[in-house]
Amino acid sequence: MIDLSKEHEFYSKPFKFSYSSINKLLFSPKLFYKDYILLDREERTDKHLIEGKLLHCLLFEPENVSKKFKIVPGKLPSDSLRKVLHRLNDISTQKHLMSTDPAWQEKILKVLEDVNLYQSLKSDDAKLSKVQTMDNDSYWTFISNPIVDAIDEATLKKAEERLEYLKEDKHVNFISNTKPTEFALDELEVGIEKYLECDLEGYDFGLKGFIDHFIIDDVNKKVIITDLKTTGKSISDFAETVDYYNYNLQATIYFALVYHNYKDQIENYDFDFKFTVIDTYNQVYTFSISEDTWERWNELFYETLQVVDYHYKNRVYNLPFQFIGNEIKL
Repeated sequence: MIDLSKEHEFYSKPFKFSYSSINKLLFSPKLFYKDYILLDREERTDKHLIEGKLLHCLLFEPENVSKKFKIVPGKLPSDSLRKVLHRLNDISTQKHLMSTDPAWQEKILKVLEDVNLYQSLKSDDAKLSKVQTMDNDSYWTFISNPIVDAIDEATLKKAEERLEYLKEDKHVNFISNTKPTEFALDELEVGIEKYLECDLEGYDFGLKGFIDHFIIDDVNKKVIITDLKTTGKSISDFAETVDYYNYNLQATIYFALVYHNYKDQIENYDFDFKFTVIDTYNQVYTFSISEDTWERWNELFYETLQVVDYHYKNRVYNLPFQFIGNEIKL
């Protein structure tokens, strides 16, 4: 059901799209409407996402690891249990996971039923015993703080080991030895995990995003943007991964953000975008983008903006663009 009040609030101020929000709009306009217009978005707590964030932090801003991550004693809950705990945290102010209060235990059982977890167990006590454990209780004390991600010692150790493999890459070694500066010092300006946003001429919306790392080299008149990717596949499959996740869109958005924010400084500078990838086998490779590929990606970027503009301007979120007004045959 359409919530016109939420829709009115969403359109009351210009919206700035990120890579993830555009990707969601392309994949499922209805899901975009739910997440970004109705603001009914479920927090992602998957282990691989937390591990990726930790590795980014260790590489690009190690001084902030203790601010963004807290080590819990014991072992982290599984992905499915973390989902349950976060849902419970969203609907309750309960301070003690281990509480035997009947109303609290009823909430636990209801969430387990909603996510279809442990439903094969015969008794409620057996289901509750899976949730109300000491390890889960340790995790529970951290999740009320949305700024901090909870990790365990094993997760930290794994990330630190992967960091050493990353630093063996010559490009990673180069960028890890460049520090951010408030002003251009020594003709080199560096941005690390920097938030940028911009308006787009001819569109009612803009763009936004956090850039992992970029360098503006005024001596050699060059801009280098680097994005770190972790993948559960081999680096040999990364080209397919780019297509699957539309990483080309992310690259062109990041370029647009850097260009629009520094265009007076970098006019006529050469540009290089790099994906530094560490795979499931801890193989590390830094991919550059060829001129032909970049030209094709730019064409796709402008085509994508037209699709986004159609949905946003016409407030149409029922179907992906390619299905609107077309008869699709299999």
